[in-house]
Amino acid sequence: MSTTIIPERQATPLLGLRRRPGRIALVLMRLPRSLYHRGWGRLLGHTFLLIAHRGRKSGKRRETVAMALKYDAATREAIVCSAWGPDTEWMRNLRANAALEIEIGGERFVPEQRFLSEDEAVAVALDFQRRHPRRLRLVAAVLGWGDLRSEEAVRELVRSRPVVAFRPLRTALRIARPS
Repeated sequence: MSTTIIPERQATPLLGLRRRPGRIALVLMRLPRSLYHRGWGRLLGHTFLLIAHRGRKSGKRRETVAMALKYDAATREAIVCSAWGPDTEWMRNLRANAALEIEIGGERFVPEQRFLSEDEAVAVALDFQRRHPRRLRLVAAVLGWGDLRSEEAVRELVRSRPVVAFRPLRTALRIARPS
């Protein structure tokens, strides 16, 4: 009688995501952008924001939708994380040139942006974990991040993914939505 060793099964990310999003995931992730383009971005509240940035090579306007880990109504600051790490095109563009504008909760503004330190990013991620445990589990399952219930797991995740904060420029006027 032979003994068969069954390899331990690794958890497969929901929607089959690994390093980059697949076709189904891209369709789902692009839905909020369609809402913003139709003038319905306010329906997303402060959960998703549209980031307009300039391509570092082409110089063309590019757009990305990201989920806000935190939104501070008093300062109007929104904080996002690059889910696929520091080498995504939009993150590389933001490192080369500051964002052109942000749209969130029915408001558009020219932002000042800052990249958070690791400790700041961990604090934001732990606060998100405490406030939205189900949402974090869903995102972790979709992206294949594993179990993020411990502070060390969150810290390890944040080390490899830039976290950026956007708030209205102090001197900027509100940008009117084109008709």
